[in-house]
Amino acid sequence: MNDQKPSVSPAFRIASIAILAAVTTVLTRVVQIPLPARGYINLGDVAIVFSALTLGPFSAALAGGLGTALADILSGPYAFWAPISLIVHGLQGLLIGLIVQVRPRNILLQCLGGIVGMIIMAGGYLLAGVFLEGAGPALTEVPGNIIQGGAGVVLGILVAAAVIRAYPPVRQWKW
Repeated sequence: MNDQKPSVSPAFRIASIAILAAVTTVLTRVVQIPLPARGYINLGDVAIVFSALTLGPFSAALAGGLGTALADILSGPYAFWAPISLIVHGLQGLLIGLIVQVRPRNILLQCLGGIVGMIIMAGGYLLAGVFLEGAGPALTEVPGNIIQGGAGVVLGILVAAAVIRAYPPVRQWKW
């Protein structure tokens, strides 16, 4: 019996990452709920969690980082956050994927990975915000980032489960 996964071509990996980066960009840009203090909540984290659960840590790092950075660039006033989003959301996708790959179908590990990713995202933006704008303004964004991250975890897990159930071969595409 052959236990090896079928190989996925580099072109397929690149196309998958590009598509998920575009989905991340769209979910970040299209649904923006302004926060009273500053910034906005978006659904980009849904795509990052979905990417980590379906395509693995490296695809999620690239799709999440590139997708959110592109969304920042397209957002105009948030363009200066693009390098930070690239790093923060890239790490978020990478860590979720690395945690989940131990036992991909384990819902507790999916939740743990999502929580770690949410902490990385909220903490990364907090650190960047303290450095760029000071502690006061940076702290006002933490609750919104936690809400955004939590919604991303829940919805990302649900969407990944639905896609995997509808199309089981997606499990073989991890990278």
